[in-house]
Amino acid sequence: MFGYIKPRFPELLVKENEFYKAVYCGICRIGGKRVSRFTRLMLNNDFVFMCLVRMAVCGDTACAETRRCPYSLKKKCMLCENPSALYTSAAFGILLYYKALDDVADRRGIFRLAAKFRALFARGMFRRADALCPGLAEGVKERLSVLAGLEKARASSPDLVADSFASVTALAASYGAEGEARDILWECGYHIGRYIYIIDAYEDCARDEKDRGYNVLNEYYGGPDRVIADTEQIGQTLRDSIHAFCRSYERAGGSVYDKLVYNIAELGSADAFAAVTDKLKGTDK
Repeated sequence: MFGYIKPRFPELLVKENEFYKAVYCGICRIGGKRVSRFTRLMLNNDFVFMCLVRMAVCGDTACAETRRCPYSLKKKCMLCENPSALYTSAAFGILLYYKALDDVADRRGIFRLAAKFRALFARGMFRRADALCPGLAEGVKERLSVLAGLEKARASSPDLVADSFASVTALAASYGAEGEARDILWECGYHIGRYIYIIDAYEDCARDEKDRGYNVLNEYYGGPDRVIADTEQIGQTLRDSIHAFCRSYERAGGSVYDKLVYNIAELGSADAFAAVTDKLKGTDK
């Protein structure tokens, strides 16, 4: 998937750092148990953030327990299963399956063969995830179809294409919630999805140009050199999305998870953009 949305760890208190790790390990365990062991290998920080926001907005109580990690064989503190953690694990399984299908369509040669292999493993995972969240997969598929059409047509409007992707993350973030919580989660998921799509296009602009792949920023600016030259404007666009996320999240009225959520949204997103910019400018030299 992506993995851009993670904390600025040095700014966290020890207890916040430990809680974040517990949520990560908890989703890993829950996904492996309830969806597929395959999800353990692919879990990223974006979905940990999604779980935290959903717990905050829906008011889920978090408890943790010490369990042995099957990979490190060490005992770790892990989030116990709650509605948000289980939902996040299932939503991740569904999106991971569609990402595998997208890779099959986009890749060539040995990379396409590897994508087919992943899609084969992801099929069983998808069935179990779909059973946990009936109806979500249909909505995701419909929205991804619209996005695929825009990308196939090589649409040159970043706002249009990012909006299409953001509708997928908005649905994934809010599905199954009710009332005001659903509205808040929809907005939060939308603005984070817009951030993710644009920063991913920004990071991949040089590679996509080399591979002759579609990239909305290359289409809009005319090539990666011009994309990199307008780093300041792209950065402002990303900050606008994060500010919009924060305004939406504030509507939830406050939670014990707020400091961690704002750290990830405000500081972590800035760090991700800085890291991608350094990478691109280093490649550009």
